[in-house]
Amino acid sequence: MMIRKFAMVLLVVLSLPLPAGAVDLRLVYIDQDASPYLAGSGTAVPGRPGIAVELVQRAVSRLGGNLHLTRLPARRMVEEVKAGRQDGILGFRHSEERARDLVFPMRNGQPDVARYAARLAHSLYRRRGDGITWDGRQVGGLRAPVAVSSTQLVSDALLAQGVEIIRIESSGQMFAMLALGRVDAVVIIDALGDRQMREQGNGQIEKLAPPVLVEDFHVPVSRRFYGANRDFTERLWQSIGSLRDATYAELTPVYLANP
Repeated sequence: MMIRKFAMVLLVVLSLPLPAGAVDLRLVYIDQDASPYLAGSGTAVPGRPGIAVELVQRAVSRLGGNLHLTRLPARRMVEEVKAGRQDGILGFRHSEERARDLVFPMRNGQPDVARYAARLAHSLYRRRGDGITWDGRQVGGLRAPVAVSSTQLVSDALLAQGVEIIRIESSGQMFAMLALGRVDAVVIIDALGDRQMREQGNGQIEKLAPPVLVEDFHVPVSRRFYGANRDFTERLWQSIGSLRDATYAELTPVYLANP
């Protein structure tokens, strides 16, 4: 009788999902600098990897999981996940095409705004008092191009309005050209633009509201990984959401003060 009870208990225990500490999570993220969210460029993961990376590290640690990070060019990330060499992507924007291969945190058929890892607002900056306008739909008063970074959605939104753009990777160079009048405006991630405004000093630059574009970046995983680790993945996304605001409040001043 005791043997039978022991066997039944053992069967139940073996049927339970593995604890979070047994889960190894392999995430890939882009090898380009996107400070303060993803810091540094190249294949190395720096000691101060960026706020979004630290957020995910904290979330995985809270669950007792083991996080393994790899950096690759953007064009290779999805292929590595599809091939099974990576389990997911740290910092990826949802689209219907991407959702065919990846599982995103969803709610009511839409990406869950409570569980994103990074929210990047791209705003328009102009010389203070200049006649450049932005009403949330159309940029007006331009006499010269607008400087933008590599974000394709921003470029597409401005080109659709007939705005001439110049792509520049360096935020410092973008604002130097703005100060010299070689461009009439800059559209860039708020965190970088606000830092440049402070560094310019004397109130020479101002930001217009609302943002030109707001993007939410999640941590999607492969369908294979989600099927095998559904509970862990859902708890990971929940942990990211619950830790996010406090982590950003703590680390944003640190990263902006010491870029």
